[in-house]
Amino acid sequence: MTPNQADYLLRSLRLIETVGRCGSFSTAALELGMTQPAVSQQIAHLEKLLGVILFERRHRGVSATRHGQMLHTTTADVLTQLYNTMEIIHDSDSRETLIILTDYGFAANWLLPRLSDFEEKFPEIDVSLLTTQAKRDAKIDHRNTHHDVSILFGEKPQTHDLSWTCLFQEEIVPICSAAYFKAAGPFNHPRDIVKAKLLHLTGPDHQWFTWADWFASIDTSLPIKTFSKNNLSFGNYPLLLQAVLQNQGIALGWRPLVDDLIKTKQIVSLSNKPIKSKRGYFLSTPFNRRAHIDNFTQWIQQQAKINKL
Repeated sequence: MTPNQADYLLRSLRLIETVGRCGSFSTAALELGMTQPAVSQQIAHLEKLLGVILFERRHRGVSATRHGQMLHTTTADVLTQLYNTMEIIHDSDSRETLIILTDYGFAANWLLPRLSDFEEKFPEIDVSLLTTQAKRDAKIDHRNTHHDVSILFGEKPQTHDLSWTCLFQEEIVPICSAAYFKAAGPFNHPRDIVKAKLLHLTGPDHQWFTWADWFASIDTSLPIKTFSKNNLSFGNYPLLLQAVLQNQGIALGWRPLVDDLIKTKQIVSLSNKPIKSKRGYFLSTPFNRRAHIDNFTQWIQQQAKINKL
């Protein structure tokens, strides 16, 4: 099909659909920005080309013949499909993609269980998660990774080109599964925990609290050597939590990553006095936020507020 033939076909499709819907050459002409004689002439040309009468001319308006009705129905369907296809293309091209940078532990244990709520509220926004190893310095990844927002663990960001807020201050409590508590507990005193199997989180730069930190803050009379054996170490937090759920021992639980597990009683908190630091999970965004970033920012701050209740 040549460009001229394609142009003629499209103009004919629109002409037939409009005349059939309006039932009048004059009304169709007004809608199409044409004159009534021009519409009548083009319809007559189509009828001559097809060898059939498409519209019966009446005193007031026109009426589609059987062939005219068939062609109008097909034309209307084709134009509707074309319109719907163009809408799909437009929507897919105009959808916003939100790229979130965070560490694997926060993504797996806190963000993902809540993300369906954001997707339900903002179905027009696609979400892409980038996970990284947690860094004590929460601004490191901003220099190396393309993203819209970040939720990183560390000290207060020292930056002037981003807006930031602390979603969660670092809070630590010892945790174990209900089954392990029943089998090895009770744990009424830090000395009871010393005797248990301790699960450790290891990583570069000591970005996490250690058992030594926790015991030192609770009971300074306990020497480090008393809990240097009968333990197991893990390189990432989701794996550590999996070991807790499999009754492997006692670990340090970082809030808010363990809050849902505590609420559902899958794990037990062994202390009602968490130790805290100035570190935490910080949300960082550009100052001039686009609408989809602003929507996510408001949503996650509300989720964080709910989590703290």
